[in-house]
Amino acid sequence: MTHSNWNCPQCHHQNISGDLIKCPVCGKKRNRWGYWDCRYCGTKQIRADHKECPNCGKAKDRDVKFYLHDDSPVEFVDEVSGESAVRIRKQNWICPYCSQQNDDSVQTCTYCGAQRSESQERYHDIPAPQAPPDPNAEAINALKQRNQKKTQRACCLALALFFLLPIFVSIIKNLAEVRAEKRIRTADLVSAEWESDIYLETLKTFTDSDWELPSDARLIRTAQEDYRYIDHYESRTREVWIDEPDDNDWDDDDWDDGGGWDDGGWEDYGDGQFGMFSLPLLMLRPALPTAAFYWDTEYYEEPIYATRKQTKYYYEYDAWVDGRTVHVNGGADEPPHYGALSLADNEREKSRAISYYVSFNDRGKTLRLQCSESQFYEYIKDNTVSYRIKDAYSNPDYRLIDPE
Repeated sequence: MTHSNWNCPQCHHQNISGDLIKCPVCGKKRNRWGYWDCRYCGTKQIRADHKECPNCGKAKDRDVKFYLHDDSPVEFVDEVSGESAVRIRKQNWICPYCSQQNDDSVQTCTYCGAQRSESQERYHDIPAPQAPPDPNAEAINALKQRNQKKTQRACCLALALFFLLPIFVSIIKNLAEVRAEKRIRTADLVSAEWESDIYLETLKTFTDSDWELPSDARLIRTAQEDYRYIDHYESRTREVWIDEPDDNDWDDDDWDDGGGWDDGGWEDYGDGQFGMFSLPLLMLRPALPTAAFYWDTEYYEEPIYATRKQTKYYYEYDAWVDGRTVHVNGGADEPPHYGALSLADNEREKSRAISYYVSFNDRGKTLRLQCSESQFYEYIKDNTVSYRIKDAYSNPDYRLIDPE
């Protein structure tokens, strides 16, 4: 969706691209239109600047709840004047007669009824009353500065411990694991076993269909059916919501997309408009990845499909699949061998394998590990098993080695 160009109501920068949410000069962010639902006829997703329901004509309630609908196209408040003006939060004003503070939206004092036109003061422009000088002000300020420095040092120390302690723990842990991995351990052999397997395949018949007949297939029937294919592609655009961290942009405060590392999301202004708000993450900024919250235009090619009548083939074919396994096992007192094999008409041999295993006790538990043929006979001869332990403290991984 392409948006019209707009003018910044804060710095009056002209002709800003309609795809930008934030003014590239002063950083003023645009607002989005919210939606409301008619409680009389149930019409959904009425844009907030519509004062009446387009279906039944009923006026929207004063306490209507506005909301954003992310499945709808993003509609920005592009006008800078009139009822569709970009919302600018203005300061309150002070009545010169009774000193009552009044909201910017009212033109008459809510207490005495005086007209706003007679007041030239705004609430935030009135200078604060000057307090009499305190003779102990210098000592108090010096004490505050010392306390502030102590607090800063304590925070820095806490942050240093927070980030460095896991590193130290990891280093010590790795050194201990490396040392444990280099150490050769021995244990008495509990048992030694071998296992032999003959893996067989079975020839089976399957049925399938396709727009072409495979060379090794047997045709069952044909049918004229609708064949769906891509006729061409068309260029399209859509608005997508970007809310994932971007580790490549740490200090980019001039993003064209209108987001920023401190943008937190959309805030409901209560008048049908939603604006971007900022998160107070100044202290955490160096430690956090950049979080971008903004709408962006995505360009893509959409396939356009068409159909035509075409011959479809229904057929059957034969294929070899995994079948049964002939398994035999024995101990150290019996030579390894394969089991007796008798093939059926639709069977064939795929492969053979003999595996060797030894069992031993380590720290109160019995382990059974696979070993090579040479290790198998060496362990039987010495009646001991030699091994190392990798990652001994987190996830023990036993590695058998040849006896020295």
